Amino acid sequence: MEYNNKNIESLLKEIASLKEELYESNSIVDAIKQGDVDALVVNNNGVPQLYSLETADYTFRLLIEKFGQGAVSISKNGLILYCNDYFARLIELPSEKIIGNYLYEYFDDPDHFTPLIEAMKYGVNTHEIVFKTLNEKKIFPAYIALTDFEPSVQGIGIVITDLTEKKKHEEALIKHHKELEEKIHELNRINSNLEEFIHVISHDLKEPLRKIVMHNTKIDGSYLSETDAKSMNVMKLSALRLNSLVDDLVSYSSHTAQEERLEIDLTAVIAEVKEDLEIIINDRKARIETGKLPLIKASKVQMRQLFSNLISNAIKYSKKEIPPIIEISQIENFKSEIPNQSTKFVKIQIRDNGIGMEQNHLIKIFTIFQRLHAKTEYSGNGIGLAICKKIMENHSGYITVESELNIGTTFNLFFPIL
Repeated sequence: MEYNNKNIESLLKEIASLKEELYESNSIVDAIKQGDVDALVVNNNGVPQLYSLETADYTFRLLIEKFGQGAVSISKNGLILYCNDYFARLIELPSEKIIGNYLYEYFDDPDHFTPLIEAMKYGVNTHEIVFKTLNEKKIFPAYIALTDFEPSVQGIGIVITDLTEKKKHEEALIKHHKELEEKIHELNRINSNLEEFIHVISHDLKEPLRKIVMHNTKIDGSYLSETDAKSMNVMKLSALRLNSLVDDLVSYSSHTAQEERLEIDLTAVIAEVKEDLEIIINDRKARIETGKLPLIKASKVQMRQLFSNLISNAIKYSKKEIPPIIEISQIENFKSEIPNQSTKFVKIQIRDNGIGMEQNHLIKIFTIFQRLHAKTEYSGNGIGLAICKKIMENHSGYITVESELNIGTTFNLFFPIL
């Protein structure tokens, strides 16, 4: 009986020992699962052997180390417990010389550290801080984001983003904006001077021209020789042409400015233009055929000038033996003539049966003072179509031309749908 009791007692001690080993093994397994163990020392026949473990957070640690931003962990008082290679490169020191120092030692202004920690109590975790490097004269701005590790760990994690390049771009943008403002100011000054110049042209210059023409007409040509009379006539025609040129220049400059846009009826505008041009329309027996035209938002004054120039241009360059026919209509379902143009347009077409133009002349006609014919053939100063182009630009639209010699010309007006 005594033998059985001793046997039972031995078994109980063995069971207790096994339970203790099992508890210890379970504790190690739990520690490994939680990432608290990086290595194990195992006694093998009395010889200790070290086994390193790739725990579940190994890839995470590798990610932090290879991070494209600075990563630092600190204690509550700012002692650096860990920093990754990226932060070490920013500070220009090896990480082993940074760990163990205080974070605020690398601030350009160390007094900024305490407010950062205090701000975390109110949920403010992001700031801009200026850091200094090994070379204390070299500083860099950074965006930092703080994370409190409590209650898991007594410490704070910080991600640091270098803002050096971003600040350079911002400074370049500010500089560019300032230069742009200066150019706008200079442009406004030039425009102001131009307006004064136009005022001089339209008033001070036209007054002596008016007197030249007036007194020229008072001269009795019967007392002049044929040569002198011819010279006087050339002087008069030149003065009249100069007066016309001044009027056209003033008209061109007046259409460089934006005007208030209202909804207008193009059919009504063209009707008014036909009344204005009634004499030359009747004289040339011109026929103006108008289709259904849309309502558009535009300057009525400029639209009247636009269609007046285009219609009178079509009449001027008509064939002598054939009455001019001018067709004005809206074109539906057309393709934009500007590649990759996302804006939607209304297309108005003005087609005539006039003398037309050669293809190599089409690119010249919207240039101010550009003439394709001699003054003795057709009147004008070469400004009308330049004004048309300027008006279309004022309305964020554009004008194109198609023409065939001895067949006719077509102008296309594209107005954006607002």
